[in-house]
Amino acid sequence: MAQYKGRLTYAKGTYVEFVVAPNQDVDFGDILVVEGQNQDRFYIRAYDFKVKSRWSGLNGVGYLMSKLDENGQVANQEELDFYLGGNHTVKIAMAEQLCYVDQQGQLLNPKTCPNFFCEVHSLSGEDSALLDEMKGDLEIGLLKSGRSVMDLPVGIYGNKAITEHIGIFGTTGSGKSNLVKVLASSVMQSDHYGLLIFDVHNEYYKDLALHPLVKDRLAIYNTNPVNETATKFKIAYEEIEPDDILACGSFTEAQLDALYKMHAIWQENWMKYILNYDTADIVEELSGSTGQKFNSRTINKIKSLCWNLEKELNIAEQQERTLPQILQELELGKVVLVELKNISPVGEQALSTFLSKKLLQHYSGKDEQAKMSAKPVLVVLEEAHRFLGKKEVANNNVFARLVSEARKFNLGMCVVDQQPRLLADKVLSQLNTLFILGLASKADRGKLEAMCRKDILQQRNEIKNLDCGEMILATNYMRFAAPVKIHKFENFMERFQLPAVNPLTGVLPLS
Repeated sequence: MAQYKGRLTYAKGTYVEFVVAPNQDVDFGDILVVEGQNQDRFYIRAYDFKVKSRWSGLNGVGYLMSKLDENGQVANQEELDFYLGGNHTVKIAMAEQLCYVDQQGQLLNPKTCPNFFCEVHSLSGEDSALLDEMKGDLEIGLLKSGRSVMDLPVGIYGNKAITEHIGIFGTTGSGKSNLVKVLASSVMQSDHYGLLIFDVHNEYYKDLALHPLVKDRLAIYNTNPVNETATKFKIAYEEIEPDDILACGSFTEAQLDALYKMHAIWQENWMKYILNYDTADIVEELSGSTGQKFNSRTINKIKSLCWNLEKELNIAEQQERTLPQILQELELGKVVLVELKNISPVGEQALSTFLSKKLLQHYSGKDEQAKMSAKPVLVVLEEAHRFLGKKEVANNNVFARLVSEARKFNLGMCVVDQQPRLLADKVLSQLNTLFILGLASKADRGKLEAMCRKDILQQRNEIKNLDCGEMILATNYMRFAAPVKIHKFENFMERFQLPAVNPLTGVLPLS
């Protein structure tokens, strides 16, 4: 039931002020409703407060000060209470209008403002038009209003958000990993989307394995698996291309020239020949085929890198490949975890680049009918500034291409990072859905304020004071950025748990 909060006393454009009713609490970030005439309902968010009194003027303050003793203490508390009590002092909330619902129940962006002295109430079940827009089919948490958490689910619509890219930003300990787990479990429950997670710290499987659909909806890959549930990742020589190597470091012009010439001469066997031939033989072969004599150190740099990747990523000749299986699982709407903790940063970059590029090639190669029937796939990239910083985007690596091209092919990127200011502006401008968790740096908050598709300037105080597990959800199809209390993963899983099977009878208990 809606609770009375106060009366509107001023409105100009989308800015409103209202007097907070006595004995009522209104906090930063509270989402309230102003009940206008003709059954219009205006939704507002409180973002600041001021206290006014008939004694606020200089003369009034001087008079009150005269009631204090020489030590600044109240000489007559009863007399002071008389002057400050009653209607002498009011608390005024400053708020912005978010949207409104007209007589027909249609949710609209601000087009007008409520009338003077309209009542202000808390949200209730009557505000279904607003709440339906925020619900989504991938549930993330519950709507926050000030200090209270409402029993109103909030999420994203995957068919709108996934292919238009997502950003998850927050400092260490703000709840990013928990959020990814909740998102992954919602994807597993929906069966409408694929999710490819590059798990840098091998932290997700242990928790996602608690989901009752884990056997059907979750696949895990590791280059050196330590448990039976993970599949060993294997790559054939002919699947590797020079671009996969280039992601692993910086190369001189001579090294780039040699790498591409070896690929042009030996084609899909280029990596196998580099590893099997001596450096002198490779130099001689290149000289005979191209007329160029390369320095042995140039070739040795490429050989060394290829040797390391061969050992780390299980690259071999004519072996069982895992790539087709991964692509098929993503198309079927599964969550695919690729664990990266046990390989070097170079191997991690190579494997992430390899899989992302193959996924982009696979989806971009589909005809129009196949694209329409394929399930959207979201690629989750942690510590994204390593791949999508200004320098990396300038080089147009596969992740930069995913950000700029993927939506045409039913793919999307989810970039996860602690420092959004390190990402290229071109990347941030493409993220149409932002999950903003606690950010300690003013520079990071300022960068998101500038790049967010929704105006979050008035939520600056709210963002600065976010606790662990709280966030601001801003997406282009919602009317405003919503404060959300993210589900704690363990609690979220409880709703999906099936009744335990009786070990003696093998049947479920009767409800």
